[in-house]
Amino acid sequence: MSNSIRKIRVIDRDGVTFWTRRQFVAASGAAVLTGSASRSIAAGPADSPAHRAVEAIHFPRSFLYCSPNDSGIWVRVQVECRGCLTDTATGRMDEFVMGVVAKTGLSIDARSGKPAPGYDYWIIFSPTHVFTKRSHSSAYINNPTVLEHKDFGEAKWRLRRVPAEPLRTAAEIRNALKNWRELSAKTTFLSADGERQFRIEYPVKWADYTLNSDGFRVETGPVFLLNPEERRVGEVPNFEDFQWAHLDYHAFDNVRCLLEQPTSFLADLAFTPPEEHGRQFRTNQALTESQLAKLRGAVLSEEQTGLPQEIVQSILSTDHYSQARGMAAATEVYALAE
Repeated sequence: MSNSIRKIRVIDRDGVTFWTRRQFVAASGAAVLTGSASRSIAAGPADSPAHRAVEAIHFPRSFLYCSPNDSGIWVRVQVECRGCLTDTATGRMDEFVMGVVAKTGLSIDARSGKPAPGYDYWIIFSPTHVFTKRSHSSAYINNPTVLEHKDFGEAKWRLRRVPAEPLRTAAEIRNALKNWRELSAKTTFLSADGERQFRIEYPVKWADYTLNSDGFRVETGPVFLLNPEERRVGEVPNFEDFQWAHLDYHAFDNVRCLLEQPTSFLADLAFTPPEEHGRQFRTNQALTESQLAKLRGAVLSEEQTGLPQEIVQSILSTDHYSQARGMAAATEVYALAE
């Protein structure tokens, strides 16, 4: 990176400001979703937007709405999170908004008369496309779709913004929790070269504080992430570019991302829970490593199935939040106005 000080225009729905590259890097961090080394993050200058009066999204009153082609219905879905990929030099931004999970339940296939597998699904709207994630009991029949608006129908969103108080310390978060304040947050990841950032905004659904100190913890989600190392503003993401996650953090300058990964149904069958609150007394007793090896051999045997082992593994896998990855990031937490 050049040592010259260059102005960066940072634009989002909260306003416009100008920072030097050094100030921006200090405030936003240098996390990458690839897990490579990244620089540390400070809280930002005293006159930065994080320290001024701000507004934040009030998620319970923010909605996606749509009218799919030929459906004859108009749908309203509560917003789960909002993500923006921004080119830090030009301010160009791609915006994505995700709705809460819904379920289809079991249904009968009209052609065969047999039960059709139900699934959970999420929708993400962008100004030009609709992305639908379908999560089945097996990853093998996972079938996401990416449609332009002309092929989907009306697809828009309405974000409700309210005055908000930045919470800059663990003690302030503790006080907000004790006083039943509603919280939201923004977490920003920056590419290693500083050229792009990805910011995710979300409601804080789970938070706690330490009784004997000022420590705090936020465990919340679900959210989606886009890798600023790999994505470019103006390009339509492939569905596989979205990383599904929950967030877990104790500080404002790093975050533990619980990333969804394909997980075999045979995973962790030999795991014994800790002896805490009787959790070790599980209905299905833990297998031994020898038993697990025999089971894997029988189920994944190419000789018995006639299919390559990786295909059988895919059939018998589903997505879970199974990989924890710590990353540097800049997080801002807000208490919303009453």
